[in-house]
Amino acid sequence: ALASRVRRKDTLALKLSNRHAPEKDAREDKSSGHTGGRTPGHTHQGSTGLTWQSREQWEAIRTQIGSALTRRLSQRPSAEELEQRNILQPKNQVDRQAEVREIKRRLTRKARKILRFHEYVEVTTANDYDRRADKPWTKLTPADKAAIRKELNDFKSSEMEVHEDSRIYTRFHRP
Repeated sequence: ALASRVRRKDTLALKLSNRHAPEKDAREDKSSGHTGGRTPGHTHQGSTGLTWQSREQWEAIRTQIGSALTRRLSQRPSAEELEQRNILQPKNQVDRQAEVREIKRRLTRKARKILRFHEYVEVTTANDYDRRADKPWTKLTPADKAAIRKELNDFKSSEMEVHEDSRIYTRFHRP
C-alpha cells in the first residue's frame, strides 16, 4: 500500500512538471524540423518519456529518478528476511543440507522418549482390587444385573441416610 502511494506521488509530480512540455515540444518539432539530436537549444525525449532542455533540467530529472529507485530499494526486503520466509534459498547445497539435518535432529529428539534409570528403587504397598474394566450396560448378563440390583437395594435399606418421613418414598428395585 505504501509503495503504491509513493509511486502515485512520483507519477503525479512528473505529470504535473511535464504538463506544458509535450505541447511545447510538439510546436518546436514542427517549426524546427527536429530530428532527435542532442543540441543545447533543442528538447530531447528519452526512453523514459521525460523532456529536458538544459543540463540542469537533465540533472534534476536524473536525481528524481535516483530518489525513486532508492525508495523502491529501501522497501525491498533484505536477503535474511527472504531466507526466513523460504523465498530465497540458502547460499549453497552444503548449507542447505546442514540446515535440513539440524531440523531432522531436533524433530527426532522431540519424538524419542528418553528413559533415565536410578540405582535406588522405592517400593510402596498397593491395595489389591479387581482391575478388570467395567462391562457396558448392553453386555451385562442377567446374573450381573441381578447382583447390581441386590447390592443397590442393600445399600438403600441399610447404609443410605433417609429422613424417617421420606423412607416410605424410597424406591427399591425388583430382586
